[in-house]
Amino acid sequence: MTKSISGDNSPDQKSVAVLMSGGVDSSVAAALLVEKGYKVVGFTLKLWDAEDEEHARKVCCTTVMAKDAGRVCAILGIPHYTIDLREDFRREVIERFEREYLAGRTPNPCVHCNSKVKWGRVWEKVKAIGLDWIATGHYAQLVVEANGETTLRQGIDQTKDQSYFLWEIPQELLARTMFPLGSLSKDEVRDLARKLNLPVAEKEESQEVCFIPRDDYRGWLKSRHPELHDGELAGEMVDETGKSIGKHDGYPFFTIGQRKGLGLGGGRKLFVTHIEPLSRKVFVGPEEELSHHEFEIEGLNVLSPNFAFNGENGYTVKIRYRDAGHSAKLTRTTNNRMVIRVEEPVRSLTPGQSAVLYKDDRVIAGGIIC
Repeated sequence: MTKSISGDNSPDQKSVAVLMSGGVDSSVAAALLVEKGYKVVGFTLKLWDAEDEEHARKVCCTTVMAKDAGRVCAILGIPHYTIDLREDFRREVIERFEREYLAGRTPNPCVHCNSKVKWGRVWEKVKAIGLDWIATGHYAQLVVEANGETTLRQGIDQTKDQSYFLWEIPQELLARTMFPLGSLSKDEVRDLARKLNLPVAEKEESQEVCFIPRDDYRGWLKSRHPELHDGELAGEMVDETGKSIGKHDGYPFFTIGQRKGLGLGGGRKLFVTHIEPLSRKVFVGPEEELSHHEFEIEGLNVLSPNFAFNGENGYTVKIRYRDAGHSAKLTRTTNNRMVIRVEEPVRSLTPGQSAVLYKDDRVIAGGIIC
């Protein structure tokens, strides 16, 4: 017997901190919890300062978005507060983002923002003022199993499922979390927002890394790291035979699987296959060199400790958000690492990205491709 806690459990007079970005999803999440009788408090996070208002209106966690969230809270009749976490966000997300690129890896900042900021510093603050639960507008589900364990599941709407971004949250904090939208589709959420006359009902959703203007991470890195201007990180483009076939102006500007922007002219199709920061070499090769049957992950976070991970079959791994998933066999090597072997080769394994492991619709673990 299992019980969903995506937002359907009894209120029991419990109070919920809803993280509100100013978008339609978190606004409807708050409205649903108010409707169910919870004591709801809206919180918007101020995480960084936008370059301009146009950029600020396209992404979350800005002063502009806080105003939209405040308007929604006024309509719902609930308190609204803004928490300034710019220093935490800079340290835990932005600086890590830059370090990863400078190490030749491709990070996923949303994963670390969730675990370190939203379910890290925010949870510390809301718990300290006596709130019982934390809720967001993520499309994912939480289920309490017969043994009392809270498990993370995919959202019903497979086109919007966001469980991939939540793997790094500690299991004990998921047990204090609600995802009111987990059993809804995006269309249903929009319809609810219209029925409630919420001013954000037609608002577009962000598709960008929030703190990168115009999604130009190369420009962002250049603006913050002078070594990318003076040639310190420039080097050679090297083919699969080890032959130098060109020059590049900085290895952090490349990612595994990249084809465009290599500056190699015409000829055969070549893709970035490997980045070597110490020698500053960017290796390129034919498409078949991008496919692998086995890889390793680090920073392992296990959400379902009852699984042994001793070479069993029957699991699925996703190596990017929109990945359809690959049948996998898992072998845990240490407390922090796991080897994953897939039946069919996977393309463009990218160090720094997340690999998330599923059993059916259940997230059982995740880690960083290394």
